[in-house]
Amino acid sequence: MRPRKKSEADWALEIMKEKEEPIYYDELVKSIAKKMNKKPDVSVLSSIYTRINLDSRLIYEGDGYWFYDSTKIHREE
Repeated sequence: MRPRKKSEADWALEIMKEKEEPIYYDELVKSIAKKMNKKPDVSVLSSIYTRINLDSRLIYEGDGYWFYDSTKIHREE
């Protein structure tokens, strides 16, 4: 079985776990683009932002800050 490719939300979780605190969306989407080796142009950043909005593990805290809901993280075995 091949391991699946990391999604934008997977990268977001990894970044937020490292930081251990809510992160401002601009910093988050630019960090995700960098980890995915994508250019941080407007269309890429917009796409990343849309994808993290769709993931229920990520929570918008307000004022542009995001964090993750650790109860919804699936642990790989």
